[in-house]
This record gives sequence, structure tokens and C-alpha cells, in this order.
Amino acid sequence: MDFLDPRKRHQHNIRLMIGYGLTAIAIGLTSIILVYGANGYGINTKTGALIQNGLAFVDSKPGGASIYINGHFQGGTTSARLVLPAASYDLSIKKTGYRDWNRRFTLNEHSIARYTYPFLFPAKPASQNLKVYSSEPQLITQSPDKHWLLSQVPAADPKNVVFDMYDTGKPDQPPVQLVLPAALLGDGGSPQSISAVEWASDNNHLLLKHSYPGGDEFIIFNRADPAASLNVSQTFSVAASKMSLRNKKIDQLYIFKQSDNSLSLGDVGKGTLQPLLSDVLAYNSYGPDLLSYVTAQNVVAGQVMARIWENGKTYPLYTFAAGNKYFLDAAQFQGHWYYVAGSDTADRINIYKDPLSGIKDPATERAIPLIALPDSGVGSLSFSDKAHFIGVEAGQKFGVYDIENASRYQYNLSAPLSGEMHWMDGYRFIGLSGGSILAMDYDATNQQMLLPAIDPLAVFFDKNYNQLFSLASTEAGVALQRTDLRAGTDLPKP
Repeated sequence: MDFLDPRKRHQHNIRLMIGYGLTAIAIGLTSIILVYGANGYGINTKTGALIQNGLAFVDSKPGGASIYINGHFQGGTTSARLVLPAASYDLSIKKTGYRDWNRRFTLNEHSIARYTYPFLFPAKPASQNLKVYSSEPQLITQSPDKHWLLSQVPAADPKNVVFDMYDTGKPDQPPVQLVLPAALLGDGGSPQSISAVEWASDNNHLLLKHSYPGGDEFIIFNRADPAASLNVSQTFSVAASKMSLRNKKIDQLYIFKQSDNSLSLGDVGKGTLQPLLSDVLAYNSYGPDLLSYVTAQNVVAGQVMARIWENGKTYPLYTFAAGNKYFLDAAQFQGHWYYVAGSDTADRINIYKDPLSGIKDPATERAIPLIALPDSGVGSLSFSDKAHFIGVEAGQKFGVYDIENASRYQYNLSAPLSGEMHWMDGYRFIGLSGGSILAMDYDATNQQMLLPAIDPLAVFFDKNYNQLFSLASTEAGVALQRTDLRAGTDLPKP
């Protein structure tokens, strides 16, 4: 028996120790490789040199698009996870029937780049008319869930207010006509106009502003039951300059009177008014008990102050030059509140992150801005969907702040714009240039001219962004058109 032979037993022990040692070395090397790999390191298979990698996540709408890095096909389609050495790259996303999406980017060591938002537009978008109107609809608006599209039917009688309601999920179905009760509208000559103020979060109620020679009045229109619509100006017996829904619901409204610069809270059910603020020049509301507003109170002549009102207390935000137009907005992103304030004559637009957390004494302390967008003469300001970006526009000049990546972009568009651009979604602007719809990424890359249109604000999408709705001139009048944004194999089977 070998195990009784001391010499053979000794040789067996040596082989066993060598085996243990080699196993330990293999485990150690594997652990090192895994640790280095987890930290973004790799090995160049040609030279054997140690390289530092980063990660790139790439996706698109529609999916199934081919991914190219520096012109080389990566062997996969969106969505994909790419491990790449730290360097600068040209990324292209391609799919048959669609226009390419391109971006130059730099990937740093151990960093992660996310390009999960690319939108591929069809190479040859084709439109069809849903309805042709005798003239451009005075009002066209869409519910927050993108399900319902309301278009006012042109009429000779200004008190004959009829809306065509389209179901964007079933665009081939004819619209349903909804009539605003004429008794809700104040009397008084021409001109008269109806404009949309804001939708309630229930996607059924829409706050409208009726302007006529007798003044302005506000109406809550019930698209599900038009007969149940309500003239809230009559309810409160008040001549308001502006109204807005408290917390996107119809039971209470903020009521602003420019005649005395007062802001009140109106209870629709009770018909009562509760004074909130005085000396208000402009305001905006967020949630149930949060406002930002501009006042000239307690500041030097020619200056105004943006303040925050929360649960009955006010806090100073920013003092800047008085203007003809004020920009106030706020939104939450990843659990933090971001505020923006400025005017059309101020030399910058300030952005604040959680400003109330840094103010201990409202009487003496001011919020500290996170960053400023130095754009005078601003015409519009807005957060993108889901508040990823803040954009300001002054004619052809744009300033954009990327909240997630703390990056700022400033650029001038060479393409002449017809009116202001607005956010298409969380990453793209859309508007009109040269009589056609222009879409582009937040930093002006991937500019796409799509199809003829006449109104930069009348560009809408269904909830899946498969259908685009717009107004276009025709020989017979103005057509509400739909354009299928799908192409090739993504088109529904007949």
C-alpha cells in the first residue's frame, strides 16, 4: 500500500501542496482580474498592456437599432452595454427606414456614459389629414397623459365654442364634438378668444381663459361632461388677471388680481376667497402649498425680488432688475427641488438647488445660486419632461442646464426660428423653422427638419411617441394632420 510507504507519502504531500499553491495563485489572479475589471480596467489583447475602461449604455426609440463606434459595427443592437477604453468616440445609431442619430463623446476612466434617449425619426415621414378646418383653430391643446387632443372648431359666432376631441391612441377614429355651454360666457362684442391655461391631473378638466371686450373670465371645462363646466370668475365674483389650479385639482384655485397685485386662494365648493399675498407682480404654483412669486416690496426702485411662499411663510430667493416679463419655475429632480428666477431685462437667470434648506433666518439670509445662465432678453424658460434639463431661449440664443450631469450648454441656432421652441420630451426641443417642424437634442445636435407646419406650439404626440399631430396649410384651409413616426419593420402589419 502506497500510503504506508514514507517516501511515496512524502511525494504525495509535495504534489498536494503544489496543487494547493497553484489553486491559490489562480484564485488570487482571478480575484485581481475581477477587481480590476470591476474598477474599469482591462487588458489589450494585442499588446498585453493594462488599459482603463469606461461603460457606455446605449438605447434608442425604436429599439433594435445597430450601434456603430468610430464607424465600426459593434455586433449588437440597442439596448446595449459597451465596455470601452477611455477615449473620445463617434457614436452612431442606425436603423433601416430611419435617419441616423450621431454624437461625439468622451469616455473617462471608470466613468459611465448613458445614451439611452436617442430618438430615430423616419427618413421619409408621411402625413394624412384627420380633418380640414376653414381656418386655423383658435385653440388646440392636449391632456397631460397625451390621450386627448382638443381642437376648437372655427365658428362665426364667438359664443359658439365647439371642440373636436381626438383620441390619440385611435387616430383613425373621427373626433367627438364637445360644446361649451354658451351661458357660461360673458356678453360683449368682438374680438373674443379662448385660450388654454392648464389641465387638471385627472385629464378631464381644463382651465380656460375667455378674453372679450368686457374683460377676462376663467372657466373650468369638463371634457367628459361639458354641461357640468363652470365659470369660476362668476363663482367668486372677481375680475382676475390670472387663475391657476391648486395642486392640479379643480376644487381650489389661486386667483391673481393685477389691479391691486393681490393673490388669493379660492374654494370652488364654498365660493370663498382667502387672501394669501399682497404686492405680487407674478407668481407660479407647485403642489398644494408651495409658490414662487415676484414682488417690488422692500427693494430699491428698478429692482424686484423673487420669493418662495411655503405653508404661509415667505423666504427671499433673488433680487434682480425689474422687467416686462418674469420667469419663475420650480421642479423636483431625484428628490431635490430646483428653482429658477429672472426677468427679460436681468443679465442672468439664476438656478437654485433646495434653496429653503440653506435659509435659517428669512429676514437676513438669501439663497445661494447653484449656477446662472447669463442670457439677457430671455423670451421663455422651462423644465424638460421629468425635469432633467432647464432651458432658456432668447431668439436664436439658447442656454441649457443639465441637472443630472451638472453641465451647461450655450449656443446660437443658425436656422431661423418661427416662434419659440419647446420641449418635445425629456431630451429634445421642437418648434418651427422655415415653415417646417424642427426637432433637436438639448444641445442642438441631431437637428432634424421633419414636415411642413404652421404653428410651433401645435405639435403634439401620442403617449408612445408613435404619432405626431400638427397643423398644416392646405388648399381647402388648415388641416390637422397625423404623421406615423414608425418605419420599416416597426410599422404595424396590415
